[in-house]
Amino acid sequence: MARRVMPQIHKRVISTSIAIIFLFSLLVGFLINQVYVKNYVAMYSSELVAEVPHIVGELRRDNMLELGQNAPNLGQPIPETKHSEYLAFICEQDGSASWMSSEARNSGMSDICLYVPYSMKEPDMIYYKESPYVVHVISEATYSTSELFIVVRDVSPQLEKLAHVKRQTWFYVGLAFFAATGLLYAASYWSFSPLRKLAGELNEIAESRRETLDSDYPKELEDVTDALNRMITLRKDQTQRYRHAMDDLAHSLKSRLAATNALLDDSSLSREIMSKRIVEQVSQMDDMVQYQLKRALVGQRGLVREKTELRPVIDSLSGMFSKIYGDKPVNVTLNLQELPSLPLNKADLTELLGNLLENAFRFCISEVRISSREMIDHYVLTVEDDGLGVAETLRESIFQRGVRADQLNPGTGIGLAVCDEIVESYGGKIRVIESELEGAAFIMTFPKLR
Repeated sequence: MARRVMPQIHKRVISTSIAIIFLFSLLVGFLINQVYVKNYVAMYSSELVAEVPHIVGELRRDNMLELGQNAPNLGQPIPETKHSEYLAFICEQDGSASWMSSEARNSGMSDICLYVPYSMKEPDMIYYKESPYVVHVISEATYSTSELFIVVRDVSPQLEKLAHVKRQTWFYVGLAFFAATGLLYAASYWSFSPLRKLAGELNEIAESRRETLDSDYPKELEDVTDALNRMITLRKDQTQRYRHAMDDLAHSLKSRLAATNALLDDSSLSREIMSKRIVEQVSQMDDMVQYQLKRALVGQRGLVREKTELRPVIDSLSGMFSKIYGDKPVNVTLNLQELPSLPLNKADLTELLGNLLENAFRFCISEVRISSREMIDHYVLTVEDDGLGVAETLRESIFQRGVRADQLNPGTGIGLAVCDEIVESYGGKIRVIESELEGAAFIMTFPKLR
């Protein structure tokens, strides 16, 4: 089974966040330990201050305060000797002790001065016989420049307590770090859940189990989901255009193939004329294939608009349908003086009139009329016949794909839908009413370009 790779963005967020939490935890642990150390130093200093009268009392008792000529006369009674954890020494430069407090004499630490640097000025910690001692230099107490007056204290218990406190501190800091990391993973899982949902819905769309993405995404993802939905809609429309283009192409080629068969069956035509007519039909079929492919690729609104003469297109189509429906005489009447051309692409106009004239030739009795005129803000093109017309209940639905007004004769039901799409691509409208010829009148309006 393939190992699942963590998404890069998720990995980066998690790694960065864990690094930040780790550094923050180290900083918090260090600061907490520093606070504990400062508290211990403050406690130690306050205890030392409390012991100063006792130490001074011992110095006065042993007449050691007279070492300095400027020693003050304290004029105070000597405090009673009591047990103290602070041991006082006066160290000579050669490392010997010239004076020790009573507690120091009982401790057997007469050689302590050998472990204390004579140049020491600030409090420091030394190890004497593997035991830690804090050393304070209080030379000012004797007002002497040739001797070092120090106070020491065994801090083993304090260091053990401090070490215990540090261990507890780091334990709780570590516990907080792992808890924060766990919460981070939970938060990241919850935060990235919309992206997992998005991936799942996109997979469903790819498998045709869903059409669009949901709209209940966080605000930060709305632009992304809206863009994806637009892309999905465009893809769907593109697929629909391909499907329609193939249907339209089949529908268009059907008429040309029928006309070609009619030419082949017409024994009155010479071989030269027949070949010329067939080449014309093949050329029209090639143009139609190129046109439908172009529509499928760029969409109807992307086609180039141009002015196209109506009569050449109508004459070509009328001649073709006259061959196809040669079993009945059809009189085609044109009224194009007011508007001899339309601002439509030639392929669009050919496809539009081809579908309408095919229906007109199929359903008329003997007459088809085509007229065009220019209005103030639009153009009008009308195709009429003297057939049975279209029932009022079907006048809107016949422009939908697959809907046919004539259920008796074979057909695909897409010809008028193609007409509606072409007219709509130019911003126009198509409708059907009853003709003055008592048949159907298809009226198309095209807005003028501004």
